[in-house]
Order: sequence, then structure tokens, then C-alpha cells
Amino acid sequence: MKKSRVIIFLLLFSLMFTMNIFNVYSYDKPILPYYIKVGLFFGKTARSALPLESNTTFRVGIFSGDEFISLFDLNENRILLKKDEFYIDKKSNFDGYVGIANRFDNLSDTQGAYHIQIGQGFTDYIKACNFLNSINIKGVQTYLCYEGDWRIYAGPYINGFDAGEEAQNIIASYRCETGVVKPSGTRVQVTDEKDNVIFMYDSSYEIYFAGRDNGKDIPLVNIESAGYRGGITAKRLPDSDMTIINKLPLEEYLYGVIPAEMPASWPKEALKAQAIAARGFAITNFNKNKQFDFNLCTTTDSQVYKGYGGEHSNTNMAVDETRNIVITCDGKLIAPYYHSDSGGCTEDSENIWLNRLSYIRGIKDDFSSDTPYSTWSVSFTKQEIKDCLADNNIFIGDILNIETASVSDNGRVLSLVIHGTAGKTTLKKEESRLVFGLKSNQFTVDSDNGDNDDVSGNNDYTELAVLSGTSFKPLRVNLNNKYIINNNGIYKIKNTGEILIYSGKQYKSVSRGESIRRPNIIPPNVFIFDGKGYGHGLGMSQYGARKMAELGYKYDEILTYYYTGVEVEDFGNKGF
Repeated sequence: MKKSRVIIFLLLFSLMFTMNIFNVYSYDKPILPYYIKVGLFFGKTARSALPLESNTTFRVGIFSGDEFISLFDLNENRILLKKDEFYIDKKSNFDGYVGIANRFDNLSDTQGAYHIQIGQGFTDYIKACNFLNSINIKGVQTYLCYEGDWRIYAGPYINGFDAGEEAQNIIASYRCETGVVKPSGTRVQVTDEKDNVIFMYDSSYEIYFAGRDNGKDIPLVNIESAGYRGGITAKRLPDSDMTIINKLPLEEYLYGVIPAEMPASWPKEALKAQAIAARGFAITNFNKNKQFDFNLCTTTDSQVYKGYGGEHSNTNMAVDETRNIVITCDGKLIAPYYHSDSGGCTEDSENIWLNRLSYIRGIKDDFSSDTPYSTWSVSFTKQEIKDCLADNNIFIGDILNIETASVSDNGRVLSLVIHGTAGKTTLKKEESRLVFGLKSNQFTVDSDNGDNDDVSGNNDYTELAVLSGTSFKPLRVNLNNKYIINNNGIYKIKNTGEILIYSGKQYKSVSRGESIRRPNIIPPNVFIFDGKGYGHGLGMSQYGARKMAELGYKYDEILTYYYTGVEVEDFGNKGF
């Protein structure tokens, strides 16, 4: 363990660790945070042991204000964080050991969680190191531990009796004050590749491990082949394995978010609009995971974050060029929700979730057209419908019919009623999309019983059934300004009010806005969901932003188009 060049006093720790780590970022008067804490593993994915690697070596330190303060360096590029717990060592894989060993157990490969404290605690890291280096107890590991102050521990031992016997030997041989340290629910061990304990800390105090800057490479901490900027800590919470947290500057967090949310090859102005939206989302959701002691996670439950490995120069530039820029409404920071594809119309917030937000209003969105999700179709058998409901603890017997009871002005299903032999259930707002895993809740339902619930509300389209392979697929076509090719040449369709469709045997007249009935196309006991768009439909459509950027719109024009009554502002150093 290399000595620090500076002395860190207890006062610094007290100031840092007694601060409320979650500043409250209200929608009214937030101050743009410098750092953000991202939960990498927590809850069901929490770890009892986690190897860390660095492309250089490690710094151990704390975050204070807008900087990382290094306490000391570890001359290692591979370390293991693990609960200070009982383990059975299985060739570098650590299995939790159930039960505390006693002095008669023959468990040579078992590691314990009892320690011996030698001497008193130190407020000064340098003095603690000097004392540690002055003692040399044969056959016993000694190491530093931070638990509000610096302590010298020896061990570990698998039971209190063995630890007590060794403590007496140390007293007799070295005349040092000793005491047995019992297992802790918050302590974390840091070991080297040979499983020697090199440091321990109480995870109630946030000690972080960061890559050491060698002047050439970006210092990273690698976890399971994924690199992360900033620092990594392991925190032990009640009834859980270790929660793994990555703390880094907000802007560097956005580096790892934007290319995961929008392709880096898309136009620059769309990427800049995405960067501003993602920044606002992060700030307004800052306390979303407070119970786990971090801000946001890495999945779509927050925003997808892939760390350094997910970064791209195009998206990094978009973040840098929009630094400190946010979206406001009436002087307050907004939560700028976004989605993949609006399907032609965005939606009012209260039609998807509960609250009415003045800046999330449904608008006609012609920019979100001709996309991979302009139209889609998925079919379910009655048994599959029943299974989807059962997965969500809804049981109504065998499925009889599905009908749309209400639809928003923007074309999204607000109430979907499913009838069964044992009753019926109504899926409201987003429930239909989530229960059936649909791309959006902007859909119609058709089935073999002859019902067709057309919720598009767009009479410019004619719905056709097109043979694809051995099955028919729905195709919704806008015939305005379209052309027909036949043996005599190319002709523009002049009258879209009535169309004649030739089936091979006869002509069928179809008026604009009418769907061709498909009683002989849909297999028995199958429901077909024909839909448009992808996502909840609130706020910015990412495909729409792409199209606007391609047409020459700037990032602020994109944002003010999708968010109603807002301003795009640079809050730099002034906050709100």
C-alpha cells in the first residue's frame, strides 16, 4: 500500500460522510448537479463479491464538492471487493458459508469475518500507516480499515475463539492493546489476486475506487469487461448482497447514455436534442432510486447507460456542445420524456400516466413517418392472450373477445376490454401495451369473430390484406398522390374516395377510411393487433427528431416542436 502524499484528517471525513448524499432537485429551483450515482448491480443483481480491474492502477478516495480526493494509491490493477463475510474458497469463486464455524471445525478453505483490532484508532491516515508498518506479526495478516477513523486490523478468522487466542498472543508478544472485532453487516473487504486482505472499509462511509491517471489513457475501472469512468464503490444494504455504484460527472454519464438511446450515426442536431432531453430526464429523476443510495440505474427503467464502452465521438461531441443546456417551462425545469416513434401523433401525458403536464401535449407528428415502426402487426392466439393475462395475475377463464372501449383523440387505446368465460377485465392506458408486450398502444384489434376496432381515426388510409409468404399481413396505405403502374403506363390516382380491389376473380369496392374485412384471412381463435409507432408516445419522438434534423432543423427547434410552451436555456453556472 503506497503512502499518500497528503494528510487526510477526520474532519474531512466527517464533513463528507455526514452530508446528505442526495441533494433534492425539485422541479422549481434545481441546481445542475456535477456528479451522478448510477446503480450497476442492486436488488436481485447485487453481488457478494466483485472483481475490479484498472487499465492503470487504483486510487482509493472520496468525492468532495466537484472533485475526487485521493486518499492513497493501491499498487494493484486487479482487486476483489467482497462482503466481510464467511466464504468457502473455490478457486477464486466465493460461495457464501452458512453458519459460523467453531474451533473444532476442520475448514482450511473457509474464510471468516472476525478480526483483531491492534491499538487505538487514528484520525490521520499517515500515522495509521506508520503504525501499521512498525508492527510485523509473524504469520498474521495486518491491514488498514476505515470505520469513521483509521484502524489496524489483523486476520481474518473464522470464529471469535481463534481471534481471541491470537489477540492474547499479540498482547503477550508485542504488548499492544487488542480487541476482537465481530462480523459486520456493512464492512467490505478489498483483497489482491492472491486473496490477501489489503484494505477494509465500512460501506456506510463512501470509499470509491478509481483508475489512476497515467497521463496517457483515460483512467477506467473495468467490471466484467465493461469500463467505467469515475469511481466504483460497493455498498452493503440490509437484506441484500453488495450494491455496486458508479459515481461520475453528469456530463460523462451522458457520454454513456446518448449512443445507447439514439444511434450515433444520426444527424448531429438530433443527437444534441437527445443529449438535452437525457440531461433533463436525469436531473428530474435524480432521487428515483434513493432507497438503494444511488440516483439512476443502467436500464430503460431510468436511461440505458453502457459506460465507457458505449461511448462514441459523435455523441460525446453532442453532449459537450450542449453542456448545461436544459428545457424549461415557466422558468421551471421539465421532465423531457422521449420515445422511439410517435406513429404520427404524440400523446397527452394524462392519457398514458396520471398527471397532466402542460408541456407534454399530443401533437400531429408528420416527421415520424416512413420509419421501421410506421406500421406493425402481431398476432396472439386465445391461449396466448390468456397466458399474458395470467402472467399479470389476471384470470378470466378462456378468452371470448377483445374490444376497444375508449380511444384518445391522438389514436391510442385508453381502455381495452377482454371478455372471458369467467368474467372480463379492462386494461387502461399503458396496461394493454405492457401486458401484451406491444410496441405501442396505438393499435386496432381484429379477430376471426368479425369484430374490427379501428382506432386510427385517420380516413386518409385504406387497410389492405397483403399476402406475405403463406400468411396475410395488414397494410395501411395512404393513396393520396400515389401512382398505379399497369401494362399501359404510369397513372396518378385522381379519386381516392372509392377504390376497386381485384381479388383475381372479382372487384371489390373499398371507400377511403374503410378496412377490408378479413373473415377468411385470420385463422380461428387468433387476434391481430395492427399498430403504429414505438414507445409511450410522450414528448420527443426520436425518429421524428432524426427527420427534422435531416430537413435542417436545429436542436432547439426540434425540442420546442415536441415539448409545448417550453424554452431551451443554458444555465451554465447560474443554476435556477
